[in-house]
Amino acid sequence: MVSIVTDSAANLPSDLVREFGIEVVPMYLMLGDRVYRDGVDLAPSDLYERLVTHSVVATTSAAPPADFLEAYERTGQDEIVCVTVNGAMSSAHHEAVLAAERFEGRVEVVDSMSASMAEGFVALEAARRVTAGGSLEEAAQRAREVAPRTRVCAAIDTFEFLRRSGRVKKLQAYAATMLDIKPVFGLKLGEASPVARPRTRRRALARVVEETLREIGGRPVHLAAFHAAAEDDAHALVSAVAERAGVVERHVVAVTPVIGAHTGPGLVGTAFFCD
Repeated sequence: MVSIVTDSAANLPSDLVREFGIEVVPMYLMLGDRVYRDGVDLAPSDLYERLVTHSVVATTSAAPPADFLEAYERTGQDEIVCVTVNGAMSSAHHEAVLAAERFEGRVEVVDSMSASMAEGFVALEAARRVTAGGSLEEAAQRAREVAPRTRVCAAIDTFEFLRRSGRVKKLQAYAATMLDIKPVFGLKLGEASPVARPRTRRRALARVVEETLREIGGRPVHLAAFHAAAEDDAHALVSAVAERAGVVERHVVAVTPVIGAHTGPGLVGTAFFCD
């Protein structure tokens, strides 16, 4: 039997993790002198309260090879497909490969080229191939087929938290904050790129919907909306896309603190891939 391992940036819903027996490796979040395991030790609501009311600076890091190795061993299997967050955004892929070299069985490590439920879909499709009787090679191949087809389109409410995390330059963030820009960005093939710079949240969310539909192009779509303390907006995004597209499956997920720490509350977007 083949097992699937992924990291916590995949934001997989807990019911799907249980259904397919997926092993999730927590990434790490640092707040001051405290270290938290992503999705385990700190609730998102607690994180956002600290970010907003106490102006703390949060930093994140990938799990070390020892954590991935422990997850491989915890599966009880000797054949594993490990799906990681975009290698350009994190060292998780490198750490997972190092762990694979120390594992006594066989591990295929796949770079999802994305994050949140776009990464989650890659792991999920590998798990579905295993459930259908697929081999290690077939499950890994399915993951590698889906990874370059995933897309993310999202809007953030403010540049402030990206500025704090060092992900954008201070002057760029200051200018955007002063203009009250609600940036919309896309992520595909491992690269993030700006999509639009609307001045209102309503226009930003509308642009996310339109960009998502443009990428779908009339094909059947596996769709998720993700959010940071913006669940109503996430449900509205899924519904707006589903009204105009053939949705194979749909999910709404809250991002874990390791993602929310960089964006702050208000992040909302779509993650999807087409058949």
